[in-house]
Amino acid sequence: MRIFTLMENTACAPEYACEHGLSFCIETGGRKLLFDMGQSDLFVKNACALGIDLSEVDMAFVSHGHYDHGGGLAAFLEINDHAPVYVHEKAFAPHFSRKPEGIKDIGLDTALAENPRLRRVSGVTQIDRCLTLFSDITGKDCVPTGNRTLYERENGQFVPDRFTHEQSLIVREGDTAVLFTGCAHRGVINICARAKELLGRDPDVVIGGMHLFSPSTGKSEPDENIRVVAARLAETESRYYTCHCTGPHAYDVLRETLGERIAFLPAGSMIEV
Repeated sequence: MRIFTLMENTACAPEYACEHGLSFCIETGGRKLLFDMGQSDLFVKNACALGIDLSEVDMAFVSHGHYDHGGGLAAFLEINDHAPVYVHEKAFAPHFSRKPEGIKDIGLDTALAENPRLRRVSGVTQIDRCLTLFSDITGKDCVPTGNRTLYERENGQFVPDRFTHEQSLIVREGDTAVLFTGCAHRGVINICARAKELLGRDPDVVIGGMHLFSPSTGKSEPDENIRVVAARLAETESRYYTCHCTGPHAYDVLRETLGERIAFLPAGSMIEV
């Protein structure tokens, strides 16, 4: 399995664009998958630079209803005329962030909500024997405090976002199982625990953001919180690749515990698992 980072907050070389966003292209079992699409069409530029033809993507996924993960959806739908796009049934509901200047809309483009290519799902969706999409997280351990600046709307009022619209993807190839998270707003510990329940064991690899940095406040989680997350991750059998909303400081703190079991994925990078 090959994983290309099409978009991330940083880039591995000047020829790759970067923005606050996330997108992966996954080559597995003779097909191409797209997991998230950044906040604009810049992920398309990076795909071209990496020699990836997005018109050949067989299936796509949007991890949750925030613009930095689904902002490039319109660009993808224009380039690719056939791949189904799996979104949570609540992904297009309004979502907001509290900024110093006030409440800001950070949701997806609702003009795309009725596109016939969208596949609306919830709970556990077994797409085929190799792909499992899930959103039914019940654990409450180590939930990021950065979620406190994020809202949804209920009965005309802003209420704390419960992130029921967030979904993660398990990709199996042979004996290897890889878990992809978007931002892990529900807590990376809880998402990994649910993946373990579904697999019957820890994923071999976990890839994605851990939301240990809040772009709304510009602050990382307290170091003591990050170290608790690191200690819990160290108890698993998984290897970790992280990026985006984990943040560089939190990544350094995680490495104090996890060492070579964790690595960072900038835009333009490729790994094989």
